[in-house]
Amino acid sequence: MAFLALPVAAAGLAAVTTPLLPAGATAAIERGQIHVEPGFLPPPLVRSLREDAMSLFEAGLFSPDGLTNTAVGRNQQGFDRRDRQTFRGDGWSSATGDQAARLQFAARMRSLREELAEGLGRPTLASEGERRHEMTYNWRACL
Repeated sequence: MAFLALPVAAAGLAAVTTPLLPAGATAAIERGQIHVEPGFLPPPLVRSLREDAMSLFEAGLFSPDGLTNTAVGRNQQGFDRRDRQTFRGDGWSSATGDQAARLQFAARMRSLREELAEGLGRPTLASEGERRHEMTYNWRACL
């Protein structure tokens, strides 16, 4: 008897991927609970992202991004380096800094959205599109 082994993609089927979340996590989220996944990001990626953010911040590429009061001018709103700051431009695909680390993080988050979309029965969660899912690259100064 002979067997033919084909890669899953070659057979026209979706590739089987290892789940990012353990059994029960999606059910907890569906019940409105918070799920914390220790070690969700590989330590080398965390280090790369931390170094990237520090480098971009030191280069002045983050700017205060608090709740705005449009009734007063931007310089009168009281935001400074102690407030949350956002990397200006498209932080995920910008060639500035460690683009590879940010793209790796973005891909992992895309995989998580797809996993949750299926597990929660929310197909629009997985949909891609410009500004469909807000994910910003932020800096929060530790005081």
